[in-house]
Amino acid sequence: MRFRDIAILSMGAILGASIGGSLRAADAGRQPPAELRNLERQVSLKLAHLRDEGSTDAAQRTQLNQAQQLDLKAEQEIAAGSYDRAEESLTRANAILARLGM
Repeated sequence: MRFRDIAILSMGAILGASIGGSLRAADAGRQPPAELRNLERQVSLKLAHLRDEGSTDAAQRTQLNQAQQLDLKAEQEIAAGSYDRAEESLTRANAILARLGM
């Protein structure tokens, strides 16, 4: 009786692991929407341009840092598959960059 219970538990663990693995594989194959990729590209290019300019104004540097943090957060959210949150972060970063003249 005990051996049978162990066998049933083992079979359940094997099935659970195989189902979980296939779901993770399906999520890994999912790509972010094209609009989100485009927004991420735009924000990254604007950030790179402003970093190259090297502003000496402390207020602008603070805003640039905020935009960079939001861009980093968005990259992490994209990697996690949280595309709506990533879009919010990138939109906020883009708004900050617009106030900086980009």
